Amino acid sequence: MIDEKIIESLKEQFDVHPLVFQRSLEHAKTSGELFDILDTMPDLPFTWDEVARRWKSVKDVSLSEGFSKIYKESQR
Repeated sequence: MIDEKIIESLKEQFDVHPLVFQRSLEHAKTSGELFDILDTMPDLPFTWDEVARRWKSVKDVSLSEGFSKIYKESQR
């Protein structure tokens, strides 16, 4: 678990939406990884890349792999 003081410090340092910060925190295994995730965050739109363990930029979020899988399942 990441120390609360580090979390608060990173919240102050990075100006990101609270939900994006929370999702980044959920994905991070260490405080260093959380810093790297936040430091390399691209401009919107973006989606989570599980292989790279980073947010990645996309032209259209509906074309991302995860979205198309969810969409196909919802059409059943």
